Amino acid sequence: MQHMLKVNMRYVYNIKDEQGNTETLKAMSYKKLLKQLNTKYKPSEVIQVKYTNKKDHELLKYIKIERVE
Repeated sequence: MQHMLKVNMRYVYNIKDEQGNTETLKAMSYKKLLKQLNTKYKPSEVIQVKYTNKKDHELLKYIKIERVE
């Protein structure tokens, strides 16, 4: 019998890149999302991130991708 581990991601982030491509990412925190974005996008690219925080406020942030070693 196989046990299924159900992981509920806490936040859903709507991502839009410079070309206008959109996608939805899920992460447990904003900090963990930034790590995902660093590996997914090229350095110096500006990404738009829209999400609802824990106080139910909708936030829109622009992030410049920086390569962190």
